[in-house]
Amino acid sequence: MATIKLNAIQVIQPIGEFYIGVMDAADLVAISYSDVRKMKREVEDYLGIQRELKKPREKEIKEYISTLDATFPNSIIVAIKGKYVAYENGQMVLTFDEFEKARLAKVLDGQHRLAGFDDSNLNFKDVGGEDKAFQLLVTIFVESDISTQAKVFAMVNQNQTKVNPSLVYDLESLSVSRSPDKTAHQIAVLLNKTEGSPFYRRIKRLGVKTIDADGHQVQGEMLAQAAFVSNLVKLISPKPREDRNLLLGKKKKFLSFSDKTFGYIDHRSLKRCVFRECFIKEKDEVIALNVSNYFEAVKRCWPEEWESSNKKSVLNKTVGFIALIRYLRTAINLIREHLNLDGFSIISVEQFIFILESTEVPSEFFYTVDAVSKSSGEIFNMLDKNTFLNFRVGEELNDVEIKNNLINM
Repeated sequence: MATIKLNAIQVIQPIGEFYIGVMDAADLVAISYSDVRKMKREVEDYLGIQRELKKPREKEIKEYISTLDATFPNSIIVAIKGKYVAYENGQMVLTFDEFEKARLAKVLDGQHRLAGFDDSNLNFKDVGGEDKAFQLLVTIFVESDISTQAKVFAMVNQNQTKVNPSLVYDLESLSVSRSPDKTAHQIAVLLNKTEGSPFYRRIKRLGVKTIDADGHQVQGEMLAQAAFVSNLVKLISPKPREDRNLLLGKKKKFLSFSDKTFGYIDHRSLKRCVFRECFIKEKDEVIALNVSNYFEAVKRCWPEEWESSNKKSVLNKTVGFIALIRYLRTAINLIREHLNLDGFSIISVEQFIFILESTEVPSEFFYTVDAVSKSSGEIFNMLDKNTFLNFRVGEELNDVEIKNNLINM
């Protein structure tokens, strides 16, 4: 027989009694299992109360567990049959045969959190480099019937409020260390509050409408803060969580991070993340200036379509922004290649205008595209395929003329 011991307290509520304790993640993962709901002949047969695992969510949680400040302050909720449980004086003992171990605790809430654990993250290193077991809060219902289990599952999931993504980015700004998210957030705030900026009062902070000092709603906020930040981050880091972890580890002087350095600094990565070198060298102002100059160029090339009061254009909406920020990568790489610039150069508004005008995309195009998510790809492709359209001789580009034009801007 095998045993697992844990300190626990008994809780009595109208639904009945249950126990709250602390277990090593390794133990809880080893004894837990989940049921799923399935469809059969168009009739939903009740086979279990847990939703099917979503692999992207599982991967996301696994990456989160490996961050320096990972935490799960809420309980994993499980149900265990009474025959396995003994409780006395604040200690619970689970006793079972080894062949029963993998199906001892039915997960009522927390299956994705548990699925995020594997041998690589069941332990973590503290600031002194010592291995520590990752512990989890666990709520245990003993000998509960299927109806009680279903009620608990429904109550937990129906009462959860999804956190606004913009709020998540806003809270990241309070972090003690730098991170790609924090940098992108600070640039969003700067451009949104700076008069003359192409984004002045156009970004919805926290995803809600802004009220001015007179109590009136600010007009023209077309873009959610989360949309701005998440898409700008793609030009800064391919793995923003890894960068955040590295910087936090160094800031808090973790021994295991003392010799670690930034990854993804090869040529291919730097072409994809055009602001990566600036971020690594803490030149966030260069990122902000390039973003501002680029969108000022957009504003001058298609002034009516960029105008926030224009309800028919897609250029000033989220789909337009996503396409434009994606094309910014193309524009910067082209200018750097033709002028042999490094990753810290500030590109002028006029140079960006030259690239955008070379596409010869007419204003009318932005009224023919629907404001739906898939349209961002259509807008990007229109810009990308027509770049330097008037500088092509057959299949070849007139690189000398392009370079001369950029130099004279």
